[in-house]
Amino acid sequence: MSAHQQLTAASTVAEHLSSPPTLTRIPLLRQRIHKERASLQTSLSARAKEQVDSVREGLQNLRDARNAIEGVKEGMKEIEHNMADPRGQIEGFGKLVEVSVIHRRFSQALEMVTSLRGMTTRLSHISSLLSSDRSDPLGPSPNLLPIHYHLTELETFRNETLAQAKKGKSGARALQTLEQYFEQLGTMIEAFEAHYFRLARELLELTRGGNAAVAVKIAKIAEVEGARDEKAIAIRMIKKSGNMDVAARFRSLQADARTLKHYRARVLDAIKEGCKTSVEASFKKAGEDGVRWLEELDWVYEDLVVVEKELVQRFPPDWKILDVYMKGYHRALYDFLTLWVSSGPSAGSLLRLAQFTKEYKTTMIKELDVPPQFLEPPLLDGNEQNLIEDYFKLIVKKMDEWTSNLMKTEVDEFVQREQPPEVDVDGQYGMQGAVILFQMLNQQVDLALDSNQGSILARVVEEANRVMRSVQSQWLRLLEAEFKKQVDKPDEVPGGLVEYVMALANDQIKSADFTEALNLRLEPLVSNKYKTVIADKLNDAMDGYLDVAKRCVQVLIDVVFNDLKPATKLLLQSAWYTEEPMVQIIETLKDYMVEDYQTHLNPNLFDLLIEDIIDSFLITYLVAVRKSPKLRVPQAVDRMRKDIDRTKDFFGLYKGKKELEAYFDVLESVLTLVSASKMMVFLDFWPFRKKYGPNLAFVEAIMKARDDLDRSAVNDIMESVKRKVSSEIVSEPETPSIFTRMPAK
Repeated sequence: MSAHQQLTAASTVAEHLSSPPTLTRIPLLRQRIHKERASLQTSLSARAKEQVDSVREGLQNLRDARNAIEGVKEGMKEIEHNMADPRGQIEGFGKLVEVSVIHRRFSQALEMVTSLRGMTTRLSHISSLLSSDRSDPLGPSPNLLPIHYHLTELETFRNETLAQAKKGKSGARALQTLEQYFEQLGTMIEAFEAHYFRLARELLELTRGGNAAVAVKIAKIAEVEGARDEKAIAIRMIKKSGNMDVAARFRSLQADARTLKHYRARVLDAIKEGCKTSVEASFKKAGEDGVRWLEELDWVYEDLVVVEKELVQRFPPDWKILDVYMKGYHRALYDFLTLWVSSGPSAGSLLRLAQFTKEYKTTMIKELDVPPQFLEPPLLDGNEQNLIEDYFKLIVKKMDEWTSNLMKTEVDEFVQREQPPEVDVDGQYGMQGAVILFQMLNQQVDLALDSNQGSILARVVEEANRVMRSVQSQWLRLLEAEFKKQVDKPDEVPGGLVEYVMALANDQIKSADFTEALNLRLEPLVSNKYKTVIADKLNDAMDGYLDVAKRCVQVLIDVVFNDLKPATKLLLQSAWYTEEPMVQIIETLKDYMVEDYQTHLNPNLFDLLIEDIIDSFLITYLVAVRKSPKLRVPQAVDRMRKDIDRTKDFFGLYKGKKELEAYFDVLESVLTLVSASKMMVFLDFWPFRKKYGPNLAFVEAIMKARDDLDRSAVNDIMESVKRKVSSEIVSEPETPSIFTRMPAK
């Protein structure tokens, strides 16, 4: 009973019981329901019997059908048995079969001869079509599909013909003749495949030239050849399984004769080869300059965009052509970079390469949505940090090599002095070393800046400091050695030391300027983390250059005073009273100062030289005073006055009057002590003591040398001076006086 029926019955019962009077009718209702129930059971039993009878009839029909099928099967077996050898059943059937075979073979032979005769003409036509396409290799290749169609037919004909000849009773000579006849076809197929796979390799060039439609033709040909390969493989698998009855129903002859071509796999290989060729060609196009090549590798990303926009839609989806190019370019870059790194690229290339690998991964994954698994193995196998270390090892090696070669040339010129040093537009001497050294250092700094890594820049600056300090040390040692030769064996050394020392001094100032400029250039470009480190290293190098320059100035002064030794030895000696060694001293100073130093030395260094040479002169004169055996007073006073005035006049050419008076105040003070009377020495000593310190040994030497004072007078003077010094506390001069720089003896 359905739900609807149940609902209706319930409604009916509910209706009958809805009022109290109906309760008296319950027995009647019960009797009625029993009656309806018996009627319903009788109806259901009748219908069930009908269904059982129908099922029995159906089963009987199935048994009859099975028996009929068995009868047909037996009949088919009998027919098959009779057809296996119809000659036994049909009179004259054997002759009919033989005639049929002869006719079929005759038709095949006639068809083969016709095809052979027409093959040359077809090949000539195909050759002209192929030549037309090959003349424009990056063109639309309009004849690609027709050429493939014709070659496919001819190839099928060739395969079947040769297979029949091999299986038939044709002799070896006939088979050889056929193979020779088909040689031209084989050559044409090879030429077509060369053109076809070249198109696959250069597919992106075709696309950029507006001929992306060629991709459709390439894919279509590969699909056709793939279907034929699959058919041949299927037939061979059936034959291999031993089911010859099924295999006999196919044109197995063609399957046996066909060589599997795997065009699709070969097209994909050609695409990958094209990726490899493009990478290698881009390196050559960049002049094999690694840094420039890496900077120009954006074309890889552009190619992938072209593939996505133009080629994906022209290939069947299952080719996944974008994935092929992604993997192809990645593998090509991986292989090339691995080989390139092993060849020992430049330091700049290594540094840029370490940076490129990070940029490449970011661009491929985040901008081009390349799946990370397509970028395996990672470029350089993820060893970018090793590249950084290799970079530093290489720049250390290169810097040392460059510096060594540079210094060898510079040192040879400095020592041999066969030619005078170069003169710039300002008339200053110089050498090329400073310029060349800083060109090299700035190149390395610029490469480090390109890395955008402060740690790398800091390490490069540290190496630059090491190189500069090494060069400075070499120059200091060379200066000392060459000056010593000049002093010890003046006749055995080449001339020109003064000129080359001036050139070196000028170069040191130039180098200090270069260093300062480099520091100013880098300061705004680096973070606070590395700014101080870099500045400290460069300032240290700058101080080193200034130290070498100062030493050069001192050597120039030492050269002068080495030449002045014969004259300075006469100062305040007995010959000093009759001769005038100061005239010779001033003339010698004038020769050096005017003709050499002032003309060819950096102005700042010349100012420093003037100050130092005045100090050296003053020290030399004070030493002469201290060593004087006898001061003839008043003649010594007059001679000293004359010496002081002459030298002040000479140095007055380079220094102002007030500044010069400050320098020569010490000689004026000494002259006062020499000329003071016995009673006035004490009073004149006190101003001297405040300015220059007590210097008791020096004062005592002067007093003992004065011939106008006897021993007793000298003792009295020195006792009173010493008492005064010990009784009154007077602070020492703020700056060490010139007496602290005098030699001990």
